[in-house]
Amino acid sequence: MTSYLGMLLFISLKVLTEQKKLAKKSDFLLSLFAIALLIGYYFSLPVEFMTISFTRFCLFALILHLTIAFIPYLENEMINGFWQYNKIIFLRIVLSALYTIVLYLGLVLALLALEKLFNIDINSDTYFDLWIWLAGVFNTWFFLSGFPRKFNELDFYTDYPKGLKIFTQYILLPLVTIYMVILYAYMFKIIFAAQWPVGWVSYLVIGFSTGGILSLLLIYPIRNHENNKWILIFSRFFYFALFPLILLLFFAVKRRISDYGVTEQRYFILVLALWLLFISCYFLVSKAKNIKVIPISLCLLALASSFGPWGAFAVSLSSQKQQLEALLNKYSILANGKVIPAKDSIPFTDHKKISSVINYLINVHGYNTLQPYFAQNLDSALKKEDSYQYKNKIHAMINLTYIPDYQTQEDESKESYVNFYSNSRKIINIEGYDYFIGDFDINEYAKENTTCSSYLLGKNNISFCFDFQKKQLLVYNESKRDSILKFDIGVLTNSLEKGYLNYSSIPADSMTLSAENSVLKVKIIFNNIHYYKRRNENERIGMSGGIFVREQ
Repeated sequence: MTSYLGMLLFISLKVLTEQKKLAKKSDFLLSLFAIALLIGYYFSLPVEFMTISFTRFCLFALILHLTIAFIPYLENEMINGFWQYNKIIFLRIVLSALYTIVLYLGLVLALLALEKLFNIDINSDTYFDLWIWLAGVFNTWFFLSGFPRKFNELDFYTDYPKGLKIFTQYILLPLVTIYMVILYAYMFKIIFAAQWPVGWVSYLVIGFSTGGILSLLLIYPIRNHENNKWILIFSRFFYFALFPLILLLFFAVKRRISDYGVTEQRYFILVLALWLLFISCYFLVSKAKNIKVIPISLCLLALASSFGPWGAFAVSLSSQKQQLEALLNKYSILANGKVIPAKDSIPFTDHKKISSVINYLINVHGYNTLQPYFAQNLDSALKKEDSYQYKNKIHAMINLTYIPDYQTQEDESKESYVNFYSNSRKIINIEGYDYFIGDFDINEYAKENTTCSSYLLGKNNISFCFDFQKKQLLVYNESKRDSILKFDIGVLTNSLEKGYLNYSSIPADSMTLSAENSVLKVKIIFNNIHYYKRRNENERIGMSGGIFVREQ
């Protein structure tokens, strides 16, 4: 990530120094400054990768890509040169990708030929390493070898690829028109039905707007040609047509924010809606209609969104914490700012909202953002847990179960399959026990209310009987039936449901039960516990594992 941003940053600086004809000393100082920035970025990345790290990386990459697009023409009016410069970069990217893919496929087939024809053992990692070298090194060098250098001379170029016009006029613009028809039809539908727009429409509006703006940029140099007067008409019509759709976009994101608060995703949609409104007004009102405004304004907007209390991350974090506090206070789960375990059940809708917010905060900002709400140290509470289980553990601390985003209220009444399995080691210490039974198994399809298995251990028969109604495993010596060990499997499954996600790998300690009396000492390490669940009742539990036995 740091290397990729470094490549973009140094391209930007090199373009700047060549266009400004800066002295070598200035060039050197700028390079030192860039290296310092990259080192700072590298050490700012968290040890455990989170969504926020990738989102911020994408923002920085977008900022630098846009910077490369306009930096040599920032202080001059060479609009044609600006367009020709970006055309060369765009075509160079496409050509580099094509060369890289063809070269990779060719070399992969060559390696396969060596492997199959000459029985040469080629490590499977070689194919991935080859892609890294071609995509990361060859592709970059090939792209840069054709990077434009004489920026001022480009303003006198008049060539326009015919294929670009055909692609824009007969593929891109018809697609944009189809999207526009669909979006307007949907807009009229929700107006007549008096409904709020669904959140998904936001992406269609942004896709339509992006495609339309890109189309107009691609055909910008030929807009004044005698045979292309329709471009100016279409341009004006397009920006007029954007206004109702931008309004639709505002309504869609407003509804989501009102119901669920701000997230980075909604923040960026709202910011893009404001940017589209600005661009539409500019190209309708301005006489200059300078296309450099598009990358420059978008770059500044991305930069402003990437940091500070007004930025996407700070605003989203604050909004979601407010949502969580309001929900916890509503059900008296917060006292003096600290969580106390929930005593009563919570309605499904609000329960799911709490789960959604906690899930968001953990995945995007890290579980430490929840620390102010807990008296217990979360680092200590979660240090033995897999990151996949953080949300379950934190829910258990609130005395709630985690509800995934996909689960609906109707799902509670339906039958669901629950499966937990242990990540126990293959080598197990048997110290303190006389026997190990490695093939213990209870079939959930058994028709009897109680199913039993007996093992001859030394001179005694030891029986293991499972009561499906009471969900208890009974262990006893058949010659001494008055001394019975009871293992409550129902308590164990309830504990697993609170602490872990369904279909998850669980530490062996959490799936281990031990008991002893004057006759027997028994430890059970479950490899797997599975059952159907209907209306909070476990239907026919099945299990397998290993049992340690010692006669006292």
